[in-house]
Amino acid sequence: MSVKALRATFGPQCHWCGLPMDFEPPAGRPESATIEHLNDATLGSVRKQSHRRLSHAACNRARNEFRLQAERQFAEWIAQRVAAAQSAGS
Repeated sequence: MSVKALRATFGPQCHWCGLPMDFEPPAGRPESATIEHLNDATLGSVRKQSHRRLSHAACNRARNEFRLQAERQFAEWIAQRVAAAQSAGS
């Protein structure tokens, strides 16, 4: 599904912040419209048309960074949990 098709379906507002997006070239600016994949295929999801929305490039990048931070924090928590269990078992 293209940016044009998503705009026709969901309108010109960002899925995350609700503010209007910029659809004019050049793309890649913070206010530019980008395709947001709500269920990321890298996390085991299947990419479906129904999982796509439009968001600002800045909102899309921020969401991805927050998700990466959460994944890193979870991995650290798991490592601490395993280390604590191994120390208790010694």
